[in-house]
Amino acid sequence: MIRSKGNRRAVTFDPGLDTLLASITAVMMIGIYYLNAKYGFEQPAVFFIGFVGIGHLLLNAAIPAFVVLVLCKEGLSGLGIKRENAFFSILISAVLAAIFSNTLFETLEGFDGNPIPHIIFNGISLWEPLFVYGWLQLRFERAFGYILAPIIAGAAFAAYHIGTFPIDMVLMLFGFGVFYGVVFGFVRNILVLFPMTWAVGSSIGTIQGGYSFDWTTVIVYAIVLLLQVMILFGLWHYSRKDKTSAGSVVK
Repeated sequence: MIRSKGNRRAVTFDPGLDTLLASITAVMMIGIYYLNAKYGFEQPAVFFIGFVGIGHLLLNAAIPAFVVLVLCKEGLSGLGIKRENAFFSILISAVLAAIFSNTLFETLEGFDGNPIPHIIFNGISLWEPLFVYGWLQLRFERAFGYILAPIIAGAAFAAYHIGTFPIDMVLMLFGFGVFYGVVFGFVRNILVLFPMTWAVGSSIGTIQGGYSFDWTTVIVYAIVLLLQVMILFGLWHYSRKDKTSAGSVVK
């Protein structure tokens, strides 16, 4: 293996149970995303039970949080949620959002929907950067090193768009997915992507993909965001309580 500064490795091979679970959630997300894009707009049950319930709450929040917080006991930082590098991450995110904003304005010229709820929707979609980078990339980094991790995460990000986006857009998403992964890998803080960078970048991608989101969708995803935060901090509180109890028993 090639070692980097500290305990991070550029290249390694040390997969574990968390690597397997991350891979399973990535594969399952491909199917969930496809079913929602195919039937979710016409069948609310597919959207709410499949995409929201199984996808956003289970695959994108509960499983990652349980594995990282309860099983691996890494704390929220194991999902890229931390104070370290917070200011620097926000600064980078603001710069990226400003750079992408010119493309967003150009994209909005041919957009028939209301841009405000569309941008807000993408900005509050914590599930995607948390799942792809806070969960998948950080798990793959521990298993394979920080060189391959953003590539695998970018591939996963592009893969669940196969069948719902044209192949040229899927390839473009792979490129952006790797780029976001590299940026995230420098600071390992989700604030470098969420919410500013994702609000602008994902708005461009969804408009180019033919999607338009209204205020109803914003309300639904505000509730999804609240539920995901409750899951994350609920399991974080449980892991801390469990750790304290274990320490008391040892004493």
